Order: sequence, then structure tokens, then C-alpha cells
Amino acid sequence: MRVPTLAILACSLLGACASTPSPIAQTLPPAASGYVDKATRMPGGLLIGGQPTQADWPALKAAGIRRVINLRTPEEMGTIGYDQAAELQALGISYQTHPVGGNAHPYTPALVEVFDAQMRAGGGDLLLHCASGVRAGQLYAAWLVRYRGYTPEAALRTLEPLGGWPLPLEKLLGRPLRVEWR
Repeated sequence: MRVPTLAILACSLLGACASTPSPIAQTLPPAASGYVDKATRMPGGLLIGGQPTQADWPALKAAGIRRVINLRTPEEMGTIGYDQAAELQALGISYQTHPVGGNAHPYTPALVEVFDAQMRAGGGDLLLHCASGVRAGQLYAAWLVRYRGYTPEAALRTLEPLGGWPLPLEKLLGRPLRVEWR
């Protein structure tokens, strides 16, 4: 009888953790003036972060952002309370949306190609965002592997500033993981 109680308690604790905002969501933009400082600057004029507020866009433009790739789904974007595409058009910032999320919008190799084209295109700094920065970070890591010759492990380790590494499994076990190709 003790095992089912323990299992229920463990599931409850895991459920509570899953509903708690991730460290990325907690550290990304609480205020318009802080987004640029709190998102993660990567080499090559790339900024990776969560969803900016409407008030963040002028500061992002002032910081050099001229292009945006948004990985959020249409359903997610319907909850932000403003038209991001129109806001960016009014500011003269180039905008692309490539939804990733759930079965309807899976990750695909074509998305890495689109991102590579933007990284090669130039034309000002690029903001790659999703809701929290996690999907954006995964796309960046895949790009590092495919186009910059990183190993999967080295690419994932670049996500540490985003909170994407070490993985929870590594933290829970207290031992480093190795990520390799098979």
C-alpha cells in the first residue's frame, strides 16, 4: 500500500514542477527595458529569447534587431494581446513565422535550412524567439551541428545560458551526460 502512495506523491510533485515556469520563462523579459539584457546573445548577431512584449520592440530595434523569426504557433500568438507582425512591420523589422509545437507543427530539417539562410543573409541582428526560448535554443543547437560542425553534445552545451543545459536528467543524477550520434 505504501508504494502506490509514494507513486502518487511522486506524480503530484512532478506535475507541480511541470506547471511551474521554467527558469528561462522567469528570467526573460518582465519589463520592456530589460528584454535585450535578459535574452541570450549568441555569436553572429543572434539574440535568442522568449516572447517579447509589445513595449519591447522599440528597444529591440534600438539594439540592432532588424529581423525576427518567431517559432510560436498561431494558437499561441492569439494569446499575446497584439498583432506582432503588424507591430514589426510598423517598425521596419523583417518578420518570419515558422511555427513549431505539437503534432501539427513538428520540428523539421527544413526549419534548420530556413534558419541557416537567415544567418547567412545578414541585414542586421536577428531575434529568434518562441514562448520561453527553449524551441529557439533547440533550433540554434541543430544549426550548430548541421552547419557549423559541432557535435550534438557541444551544441547542446551552448544552450547553458538559456537554461537548456545541463538537462534535468544530468542535474538529477549529479553526473555529466554524453550525447552522441548513433
